[in-house]
Amino acid sequence: MIFDSNIPAQERINFVFYIMSRFILSAGDYIYLFAVSYFILYETGSAFYFSINLAISVVISLILLPFAGVISDLGNKRKTIIIGEWLFASVIIGLFVYTQLVEVSLVAIYFTTLLTSLISPFVSNTFQAAITEMFHKERIQKIMGYTQSILSAVPILGPVLGGVLFGLLGFQGIVIVFMIATIFSAAINILIKFDLYYDKSIYETDDDSVDGAFNKFKRDVGQGFSFLFNSDVFRSTLITVSLINLFVGPISVFPEIMMIVELGFEPETLGFVNALAGIGVLVAGVTIANMKSFKNPLQQVKFGIIILGTLYFIYALPIYIDMQTWMSFVYIAIVGFTIIVTLQFINVPAGIFLQKCIPQHIKGRALSAFSMFAMSLSPLGTILYGVLYDTGMYAAVNFVSGAALILVVVLTMRSAVLKRAEALNAQVDKDLIAASEQV
Repeated sequence: MIFDSNIPAQERINFVFYIMSRFILSAGDYIYLFAVSYFILYETGSAFYFSINLAISVVISLILLPFAGVISDLGNKRKTIIIGEWLFASVIIGLFVYTQLVEVSLVAIYFTTLLTSLISPFVSNTFQAAITEMFHKERIQKIMGYTQSILSAVPILGPVLGGVLFGLLGFQGIVIVFMIATIFSAAINILIKFDLYYDKSIYETDDDSVDGAFNKFKRDVGQGFSFLFNSDVFRSTLITVSLINLFVGPISVFPEIMMIVELGFEPETLGFVNALAGIGVLVAGVTIANMKSFKNPLQQVKFGIIILGTLYFIYALPIYIDMQTWMSFVYIAIVGFTIIVTLQFINVPAGIFLQKCIPQHIKGRALSAFSMFAMSLSPLGTILYGVLYDTGMYAAVNFVSGAALILVVVLTMRSAVLKRAEALNAQVDKDLIAASEQV
């Protein structure tokens, strides 16, 4: 990608800075979240308090996503991203100062999560809306595949570094690392050309038929929702993702509970387990980047979700079978590796389909509406799993969750929907070829 002379130099430069920015921030964030999860679970021993931190982030994002979508489409993407990332860095600097003057507490962690959640929806949604303006649409699969493979170093190295740093430096040391990462990431984003493939003509002009700022806001937000719900393909995908996010507990809550509370893994061991599982991101990312363009990305999504539901059935096995620590380590690493690979073959094809098939002029609003619905049941699911896992019925909870995943995707992603999705994707590819020939 970087050395391909057939790709414009500025696009390759964009890729380098984009990857550097995402890698640095993701690594810092991964290490920080590792410390937060270990601190909360070690201090309280409760999945409920751990799930509260996750729920805060999701609820705030749900509230702000409609605003983020409008700003992504109608505002200046470069300014939104750069200002947002510097504000994010300021919050982490504030947490660092607080931990030096007072001490680490659940309240401080929750408050930091609240503040960062006020910023993240604007930055992340705008970045997503800008992808096809930073990079050519016909190279989206390669971009997303290589991005995942390069960022795979984060789940590989992040937990190891997190475990080592947490053991050596404590929570305050982790905050310093995260603070430095946010500052570097914000600085690098200044060097990205966000409007490389920007086409002003495809964006809608101002419509004065609606009076009042609030009415215009409702209209702008409504256009994103209307686009999704007027298409049976996007509507079915949206319903599928929304229901699936209700059953993410075995991925988002259970692993730490199993390894820290039930199996008593040390921070370093926990880090190595997550790192071994993270190799799956590298494998999946490289594979996707070098595969032929997906003819039907949603078919990959359906198949991946069925596999994921099956993996839920066996994830809790080390808790119920008397295993030596090294055996539990190997088993969880192997299952975790498989889960990570499966998730990449769900998330990346879904992202490719959305990036290719949503028109650029409404992409920010459509993506924010999609994310809003996709996340709508996550807070309920997160809190629910926190309560359920505190009962100790891990196998039963995971089994029901896996069965529900499989049932949902079979009912919502029917053959007729997948055929229409394939036709839509084929039409976009045809239009891209025609546009390239004209150039």
